[in-house]
Amino acid sequence: MTHPTLEDARELSDWRPPFGVVSVYLRFDPGDRSGAWRTELRNGVERALEPAAEAEHAQRMAVRETARRLLDRYDGKELRPPPLGEAGFVEVSENGGREHWWGSSVPPRAATVTLAEQPTVAPLVELCGRDGGCGVAVLSAERVRLLRFAGGTLEPLQEWELSITSGDWREREADQYDERLEHNRKRFLGECGRRVCELLQEQSLGEVIAFGPKVDAEWFRAGLGSTAMQAELGEDSDLISLPTAQLTEKVVAAVARLAAERDRELVTRALGEAQGGSRGAAGLRETLEALGEGRVEHLAFAAGIGDPAEALVRGALGGGAEVTVVGDGLADLLAPAEGVVALLRY
Repeated sequence: MTHPTLEDARELSDWRPPFGVVSVYLRFDPGDRSGAWRTELRNGVERALEPAAEAEHAQRMAVRETARRLLDRYDGKELRPPPLGEAGFVEVSENGGREHWWGSSVPPRAATVTLAEQPTVAPLVELCGRDGGCGVAVLSAERVRLLRFAGGTLEPLQEWELSITSGDWREREADQYDERLEHNRKRFLGECGRRVCELLQEQSLGEVIAFGPKVDAEWFRAGLGSTAMQAELGEDSDLISLPTAQLTEKVVAAVARLAAERDRELVTRALGEAQGGSRGAAGLRETLEALGEGRVEHLAFAAGIGDPAEALVRGALGGGAEVTVVGDGLADLLAPAEGVVALLRY
């Protein structure tokens, strides 16, 4: 089961079946052997579908069958294994209907079940930006380790090593050897950058975080070329021989730090643009107006904004805008803007 993408959410937001959609967000705790999530699901389904009890006969039958189909999906299953979260969208239909499901290596903020004319997509968009996975390149001048990071764990993907032979030539021509060695290391790291880019693109990953000496990271990054692959320096240290368990701790910290830095830069820029009266919007009313006019390039709002999130997300998806749900650490910065800002196209 794949992690959701913003394009998945964009396509889903246009879906409007005749009798509506049941949107399901589930959280799984591997340490909970009681299966409390199952009780939450059943109770959530009952609450969400209760208003349809007064609907016309055809809709009542469709709702009843959909509830049965949804609960049967998990009937008899033991505690769910990872991923830790799941998002599902089930068409209300008496005869089957469409379904869309995604897994997530991080749980949604809350477990919910809703029935509406269209899917509830705001929590899905938040999942899109939370741990969709990235590449991790651990660098040294003569060795590169590539790993995939997702769900707080590292998975080795590939490893390369520079092979150097010298013999007596090194002793006779030390200066030339050093020059050639540096050239070979530079070429090696650049080639590794190119290969990493290809491998990560095959896995639909758009970001690589490098750990290693800064100069090595620069040569490595040059190999990525002008692709859309986003490259960041996680730590300017030689970690090539660090055990995976210890490396994981550093990667988790770096991912959180880089995400927070990107979010703060985005929010600060949008607030500055809004205050300058040019290409920015701040506050719920102003941002919704800009979304309605199709002027928003990048929407950002606080994770705990509540009910307005759905209208904001739908407006952004409909207008082809990027969406970032920022963490709690920026709540104070966003508070004067009611928790929402946007960069505008014009």
